[in-house]
Amino acid sequence: MAYPAESIINVDTLISSAGLGTANFGAGMVFADFDSSSDATFVEGSYRDYGSAAAVAADFDIASDPYKAAEAWFSALPKPKTLRIYVRVELDTPVESLNDALNKRIWFYWFEFETAIRANDANVLALAQAGDAAGKFFAYTSNQATIRDPSITTDIVSKAVTQGSRRMFVASHATELYEGFEIAAVFSRVNFDAANSTITGEFKKLPGIDAEDLTATAYAAMKQKGAVFYTVVETGGARDVGRIINSKSTSTYGEFIDDVFNLDAFTNYLTVGLYNALTKVPTKLRQTPSGQQVLIDAAAQIGEKFIGNAYLGARTYISDETGEEVLSRGYEILTNANDILDITDAERKDRKAAPIVMRLFRAGAIHAVDVTVQVD
Repeated sequence: MAYPAESIINVDTLISSAGLGTANFGAGMVFADFDSSSDATFVEGSYRDYGSAAAVAADFDIASDPYKAAEAWFSALPKPKTLRIYVRVELDTPVESLNDALNKRIWFYWFEFETAIRANDANVLALAQAGDAAGKFFAYTSNQATIRDPSITTDIVSKAVTQGSRRMFVASHATELYEGFEIAAVFSRVNFDAANSTITGEFKKLPGIDAEDLTATAYAAMKQKGAVFYTVVETGGARDVGRIINSKSTSTYGEFIDDVFNLDAFTNYLTVGLYNALTKVPTKLRQTPSGQQVLIDAAAQIGEKFIGNAYLGARTYISDETGEEVLSRGYEILTNANDILDITDAERKDRKAAPIVMRLFRAGAIHAVDVTVQVD
């Protein structure tokens, strides 16, 4: 037998792990009442995935709320790929149903409930608060006429804005039950990995939803209160039938729907990017400037991705260091690799990196134009 070369050359194979993937922000879920399904085998506390409204009709009557929600969801253009429906446990409160799905690790981002649940303002506000805390977006529709009355401040939009939950919006419509869920479906098709892919909810069209033609008072009330509405736009006898207007969330920060949605995605991508940079090293990430630079580079890579998808954009700002006006491409990382040399002994003992400080500048979206016409 020949002498083995392995006795001379000892090779260690270092394999990088796969790491984490980013979240699916296109996942929508309807919470159906325990007795809504026509299929007795669809048990409480479980869920099914559907690829079309027709597929939902196999398990739910076409007059049911889950089917109507599915119609709205799959009517959006471009069409969403799937919808998840969870059957609630009979005696659970709405928030208990939400938490049950979360505890079972059933993934979703956008969610809706049946109209009987949403007719109760206390349920709506509790769901908004619980969903917000869990990082889930409540795409809610209200048929309350009081939303369009400027003299009333006890309507659900006013209450929701006072509560200030970021991950909720209120779509106001006289008759449509799931206008808001179709708006969510429009957002569900955003691919954050693609160039110029981020959108605003403003001016989008909703196939299958009746565009309303309302009074100036109703429009003013909804804009002032913060309700989203779908309307006819007209000038000089020309009509554009169906545009979303006032696409705001109920956030206490005055954010639009896309502000919240895009920041949730950015945060997820940044978390995954830094986690993978930290864990996919076969040996270790050194607690030195070179190790810190790996993390800074990972954060910068996410910043570049979100410039590319148009969430972040060029902005001038006043530098805290120099007091001078600076032009940013869309983000700034204020941490330097050498900052790790200045961490405390306790931080070094806990094997921490220097904190990464990142400043974001949103590209935003233009929703209105002021024009001055000077005639000579």
